[in-house]
This record gives sequence, C-alpha cells and structure tokens, in this order.
Amino acid sequence: MSSQKTDRYKHEKEYIIVEVGVKNSRQLFNERDPAPFRERDLDPQFVIYLVSAVEEFSLRTKMKIRILTSDADDCKPEKKLAIQEAIRTYFKYESELANSKLRKRHKTARYFSLIGLATLVLCLSIAQYMASLKFAPVMGNIVSVSFVIIGWVVMWHPIEALLYDWWPIREQRQYFDKIATMEVEVVGTVDHV
Repeated sequence: MSSQKTDRYKHEKEYIIVEVGVKNSRQLFNERDPAPFRERDLDPQFVIYLVSAVEEFSLRTKMKIRILTSDADDCKPEKKLAIQEAIRTYFKYESELANSKLRKRHKTARYFSLIGLATLVLCLSIAQYMASLKFAPVMGNIVSVSFVIIGWVVMWHPIEALLYDWWPIREQRQYFDKIATMEVEVVGTVDHV
C-alpha cells in the first residue's frame, strides 16, 4: 500500500476512516429525488466518493465511514440511525442491481455462445466441403481457410463474454457489498458543540 494512498485517510487501530464533511445530512441525499427524505437516493457525488475511496484498498481492508456534520440535529440517535440505514439500504440495493446485471450478462453470454458455436460448426463444415473439391483445389483451399477464420472470429465475442465481461460487474458488486456492511459513524463538528 503506497504512503500517498494511506496519507489521504485517517487511521484508527486497524481501520481506514473515510470521512465526509457536510453542513447537514441533507447534503448526503439527492435533492432532485422526489421521494420522501428518508427514502431518497444518496447524492451521486457522495456515492462516487465512497466507492472511489473503497476501491483504493483491498476488499479485506477494514474501513469505516465517518460523516462529520455541523447540524446538531444530525447527531440525535434517531437521525444517526436514519443516515446509517439510508447508506446501508442504498448500497444493498446497488449490489442487488449489479447481481441482476451479472445474471443477465451470463445469460446473454450463453446465448451468444450457442449462436457462435452453431456458426462455427457451419463455417467448419463449409470449409471442409470446399477443401474437398477437386475441380478448383487452389480456390477451394482459399475459401476453406476463409471460412475457418470466419468461424473462429465469430466465436471471439462469445468467448470474451463468457470469460471476461462479467468480472468488472462482479468486482463492483463486491465493493457495494462492502460499503453496505461498513460501520457508519455520524459525528458532530466543533461548529455546533
């Protein structure tokens, strides 16, 4: 872990602390969301900051979120609980969305694989037939090799989808899961003490 990365965050015992300073808890929520206050989505910039901070470290690194607020009302037990629950709920939901996206990606990859395999079998069959022609062996050989190449090129995307495309979604889901389970502290700043 680079010292530049660790200097950016506070450390307490074995925890890395991700601090966010706000005037009041309303800044944590998306003002454009028409839902009642407690059901609003989190502010997109707040979400980006949290996810970026957590992505800087291994998933095994112990971390906490600390909300520093200037509003004394935010430090009341029921308000603290509402903030903590809002963060947990938001990231649990984002994790469920990522999981759904992952399932869809796997389903699409299997579908692409079936199409790709059928096309590959067809291309290899045509290639074999063209290679067996006796009246134009040179031309038959060129067309045969072309169909072999086409068949394998058609398989490129299905193979990529099966082996690689799902990894970023899985990793994103793991970060959402981690944030959803992180301890959230709401602390008053000197402004209201």
